[in-house]
Amino acid sequence: MLIRAILLTLAAAAAMPVLAGGDDYDAARDIQGAGPAYFGFVRDTRGSAVVDAQVLLQPKKGKPVLLKSNVLGLYRGHISKDVLPDDVLVSCVKPGYQQTKTNRRTPPGATAMFIETECTMRRL
Repeated sequence: MLIRAILLTLAAAAAMPVLAGGDDYDAARDIQGAGPAYFGFVRDTRGSAVVDAQVLLQPKKGKPVLLKSNVLGLYRGHISKDVLPDDVLVSCVKPGYQQTKTNRRTPPGATAMFIETECTMRRL
């Protein structure tokens, strides 16, 4: 009986769609004309997700955008299609933590529509 319950659970799990990052984000449903998508993870120095961190997308000119990391440490948002990705600084803040570094995976000067930046934070 236990084996049957385990097999049924595994079959149900296998039938569910697998989503990258454990998130329901679908780029095809992204906001039309909003410009590049800025996304990434906020993690601590051990690699664990930092939940509810504030992520600031600060363009050289224009209004900043404030985002919040989810339970996986994932954040995602847009600024404007008129702002060049190279002109946006990404920083992370959360009480009890200090940002130690950011790692931008999308190279500067890239024309990609997806700008990935990872924030690493140290617990104080």
